[in-house]
Amino acid sequence: MGNRRKARILAFQALYSWDISSSELEDLFRYDWAKDDLSDDIKIFASFLIKGTIENLTEIDQLIKDSLRNWDFDRLEKVSLAILRMSIYALSFQKDIPPKVVIDEAVEITKEFGTDDSYRFVNGILDNIKKKIYEQPS
Repeated sequence: MGNRRKARILAFQALYSWDISSSELEDLFRYDWAKDDLSDDIKIFASFLIKGTIENLTEIDQLIKDSLRNWDFDRLEKVSLAILRMSIYALSFQKDIPPKVVIDEAVEITKEFGTDDSYRFVNGILDNIKKKIYEQPS
């Protein structure tokens, strides 16, 4: 597993923890809760994803809400929500990373940590949001 994947998993775990426990960001950025020994590169990229996601949460959550059909935002499973938030941040603000890479990573992380079919949901929402972001007239 590459460093970027490890960093994305770390960021997703931190965002999940932040969402369910209202953890302080400083506590998350220490990564003493992480099981693996982490390189500085992994910590830096994960911190970048976490900070950017939280700083843009209102806009990110609105994109999710606008993409939901017959589903209430408050009923979203928290693992999927954390992965969606992190991935939408990447789609919106990390234009140097191809959207396919962002979505593929999100799907793989969801397969590993989410419920059985949640990866399909995550894939559908991210594909919809990718179209909104990348296919808007300039």
